[in-house]
Parts: sequence; C-alpha cells; structure tokens
Amino acid sequence: MPSPSPHPALSAPSRFDRTPADAQSSAAVRFAGCRVLMAPGLFGSGPEHWQSAWQRRHPEFSRIDQDDWSWPRLDVWARRIVESAMDIREPVVIVAHSFACLATVRASVFQSNLIAGALLVAPPNPARFRGDERLPKQALDFPTTIVASTDDPFMPLDVAREWAQIWSSDFVQLARAGHINQKSGFRQWPAGLDLLERVCRRARPAGQRQLVAA
Repeated sequence: MPSPSPHPALSAPSRFDRTPADAQSSAAVRFAGCRVLMAPGLFGSGPEHWQSAWQRRHPEFSRIDQDDWSWPRLDVWARRIVESAMDIREPVVIVAHSFACLATVRASVFQSNLIAGALLVAPPNPARFRGDERLPKQALDFPTTIVASTDDPFMPLDVAREWAQIWSSDFVQLARAGHINQKSGFRQWPAGLDLLERVCRRARPAGQRQLVAA
C-alpha cells in the first residue's frame, strides 16, 4: 500500500482565512473542468461555514441536499450523493465535510465511475456510526485527500491516518483545527481551495457509470 503523501501541518487557525492572490482566477481553469459538489455533514453547513463561503465565491459549485440533516443514515446519504451526481457529464469532484465524507466513500460502492475525486474534510470515526463494515477496505479508484485535525473530537488522528492508508488517500494534518468548521475558525479557508484544486487536477475522466446493487 503506498504511503500517504506528506503535507506540512498548519499551526494556527488564524492563517486559514487569508484571501489568496488568485481570487479572481478562472474556476474552469483552476478546477480543471470538474463539476464540484458540496456535501455538508450533520445539520448541514450554515452561512458561516467554509462550504457556504466557497459557494458564494464560486456559484458554479452545487450543494447536495439531504432530506433529514439530523439523521445520519449512511446508505440514505450515500444514495442521495449518487442521485445528485448521476446525470452530470463532467468529472464530479465531491467536497465532503464530517459525516458526508463517509457517505461519499459509501456512494462509490453503489455506483461505479461516479466520483472523479473527493476532498474529505474532518471525517468522523466510522465506528461511531457502525459504518466500518460498509466502507471499502481497499484503495479507492479515484483520488482523494483526507484533511484531519490533531484535536478533532469526532476522529482520533491515528484512526484518520489509518483510513487514509487503506484508501490510498493523500493525508493533510492540521494542528489544533478542531472539527475544521466555523467554530474552529474555518469560515473562508482559502487554503482548502488549494487542496481542492490539487484533487481536481488529479481527477479521473468521467466514464461510463453502472449502478451496483448493494
């Protein structure tokens, strides 16, 4: 199994909200022609969350809506991701936060060639949701980057690193970043857009999609 790519840890949330110099760059060029879908976690992402800020900055980004944001049903959330992405012709890149990270990976079991790449930010421990047995135990067939914090209350860092190794994901460690949401200072998070750009540039081409019964 290849080792996760090393990335320097960021030491303080105060650095995360700086506005990058390339703020006016073309999204079509920057994100390599991919269709970006936002997948919020439990209770959705409010207006102060970085996912909402990214959508304001990039109106071409779409959001996946769940019927019940308070009920973390892995298969239900995963199938909604499949439904949202199924008819998109461009390569689909998912930007998932928290529980939606698990749903995104689960969606890849239901639908082959659906996801071209994924940025998985602050995934919770699957054991909290009895999801261990329903997630792949091998390298994913699309590029992924897992972003984890040293003090996330919902995911021990060593467990996040283990899942990154299982899935052959790039692993980005942030220092003292909590659950990587607005409560821990992530309201704009332009550095995250740089990570998304890397994922998009590695995304696989859109291919023929085939539903899998699971």
